[in-house]
Amino acid sequence: MIVNDPKGYNIDTRPTMKAHDSAKRWRVLQVVSSSATSGAERHLVLLAKTLQQQGHYVITVCPPHNWLPDELRRAGVHTLPLPMRGAGSVMTLLHLVRVVREQRIDIIHTHLTRATYYGLLLGLLTRKPVVSTVHVFTSDPAYRWLSRLGNPLIAVSEAVRRWLIEHGVPASEVQTIYNATDFVSLNGAHANAPQEVRKEFGLPESSKLIGLFAKVTPIKGQDLLLEALPQVLHSHPDTHVLFVGSTNGEFARRIQQRAKELSVSRHVVFTGLRADVARLMQAVDVVTLPSRTETFGLAVLEAMALGKPVVATRVGGLPELVRDGETGILVDYTTTSLAHALNELLSSADLRHRLGQTARTFACQYYTPEHMVQRVEAVYARALTA
Repeated sequence: MIVNDPKGYNIDTRPTMKAHDSAKRWRVLQVVSSSATSGAERHLVLLAKTLQQQGHYVITVCPPHNWLPDELRRAGVHTLPLPMRGAGSVMTLLHLVRVVREQRIDIIHTHLTRATYYGLLLGLLTRKPVVSTVHVFTSDPAYRWLSRLGNPLIAVSEAVRRWLIEHGVPASEVQTIYNATDFVSLNGAHANAPQEVRKEFGLPESSKLIGLFAKVTPIKGQDLLLEALPQVLHSHPDTHVLFVGSTNGEFARRIQQRAKELSVSRHVVFTGLRADVARLMQAVDVVTLPSRTETFGLAVLEAMALGKPVVATRVGGLPELVRDGETGILVDYTTTSLAHALNELLSSADLRHRLGQTARTFACQYYTPEHMVQRVEAVYARALTA
């Protein structure tokens, strides 16, 4: 059960089940309809890998090309890259019907909306239970249809769960299971990252670093951070910002132009996509995610797991992760509020250390891959006995 502790934070109080307590091992088909590098896809890699470590047989289906197929193979997960749009989608559905039958799949688990439609049809055609993890705020009817057939939904935050219920999903069919991160196992890793990363980007060794780890898109708030940066530089002129994430698209080009207009270009680094996110995150002093909306905020959790203080906007699922004044600072979506919080953290190494260490303790207690998978196993068990 998810309950509120005395300070109003959502905590999962159900007892943790040891891995060996669950003797039943299932054959699971994971289906995701994107192969990009966003939170849902990264969650899927960790979920599939940890399910396998717990003894389950996992096959994962995703669109070909892009980041995900190779990442799943590197993780040792059996992967079927199949087209999920256009003319090939019908053949993919028929192929998956054969996979479910020939591989004796017990349960189908979908991620993202197009995959949920595949799951809905597969469930009807094969009479197998379907579980769908909802990673976004959506009112698509696929989730209502799926849940009203008795298939459970997993929301990645209480904010998403409330949204689904408000949009017609039966409350009894949707449960919150927070994402996890394997960054909790990296304690002490990349010890030289602060010096190495500053040297890599030609930054002064004594400079303060703020990191924003997300694709450069309007929803993630890179523009708000840029607008707040002059106020930060006024108090801390040795500050630099790492924008870590894809810079494809018109918005990213506008952001880079805006940095020039604000005369802060020499304080800003756009790294593009990087495979060494944990290393870069270890190098920064503060991580921020000033999103306009956010269902969960995986980058925030990763920062917490590495012991980094976080500044995040008070939107969506972020207040469920960030305990204001304990594991980070929550701000309104304004340049003044964001700049004030960043200045407060940059002014005090003691405050950064205290918030970061509390954040790491919180992440290690509640957001491990094993903890997440035990909750998912309970949903599978329920779906299979319904």
